[in-house]
Amino acid sequence: TNIGLDLMLFNSRYGLTIDYYNKITRDLLNSVQLPSSLGYTTTIQNIGKIKNYGLEIALDAKIVDNAFQWNVSPNIAFNRNVVLALNKGEDIIGSSFYNGIITDFINIVQEGEPLGIFYGYKETGYDENGKITYEDVDGNGLSFADKRKIGDPNPNFTYGLNSSMSYKRFDLDIFFQGTYGNDIYNFASMAMTQDYGYGLNAPRDLLNNNWTPENPNAKYPRLSRTNAVRISDRFVEDGSFLRLKNIQLGYRIDLNKWGWANRAKIYVSGQNLLTWTGYSWFDPEINYAGGANSINQGIDYYTYPVVKSVTMGIKLDF
Repeated sequence: TNIGLDLMLFNSRYGLTIDYYNKITRDLLNSVQLPSSLGYTTTIQNIGKIKNYGLEIALDAKIVDNAFQWNVSPNIAFNRNVVLALNKGEDIIGSSFYNGIITDFINIVQEGEPLGIFYGYKETGYDENGKITYEDVDGNGLSFADKRKIGDPNPNFTYGLNSSMSYKRFDLDIFFQGTYGNDIYNFASMAMTQDYGYGLNAPRDLLNNNWTPENPNAKYPRLSRTNAVRISDRFVEDGSFLRLKNIQLGYRIDLNKWGWANRAKIYVSGQNLLTWTGYSWFDPEINYAGGANSINQGIDYYTYPVVKSVTMGIKLDF
């Protein structure tokens, strides 16, 4: 189902586009367990079902339209997805990851939840020895059954803003982009702050903010090679950000009087120059473990940050 609305107002000075969609995808490929007597452990069947629904809004506006011109185009998109059906309600576990101190999965597909939620243990503090304690839900000791949803890599919404200004021969284009409400699993931070075996590089904060009898509420546990590290909510962070993706200032020159070209444009452009975020690691705009169709979403494992760059050049039109 898709319902759309397009409006052009005041002699096309303002344009508004609104789209609402509701899509249920059936017969998704799903790995199914087989009886061991068959000689194979799993097979693939078309049994999954997922629902995506959301709202997209885009606005085009000529704010100023005279010698000085200014156009803006903001947009925002809300998407929700929920897994409706899996084989006999069985969860699908994401890929296993290794960072030197732990091998485990992070994402899971579960009925009634968004695709690829983070699944792990919830921390409850430190014990008398400064080691991390975890919630024992069933009271039978820590086990897989005590894992719970600890985060969601899917954003509440994504948004952007494109601004274009011009005056005489000058023009200035600015593009902002961002997300809000998505979580990141900081798998790199897990290795950098919990691996105490070989004196590896670590954040400076770890030196004076680890557990001691005099500092029982420290950010980090006791420095010990015997700490049991687990996938937990400690490493789930808010990945919301706003980024200045591109800014370009240009100056146009008319070359007709020289006869060898029509016009030229001298410009200077910057990419990814500014980012506003509460994320503690290098870059909130990450996706270490695959494309958009991957179960493993929102994982930062030493992901190389996007490059900041400044470009200068000349464009010629013949």
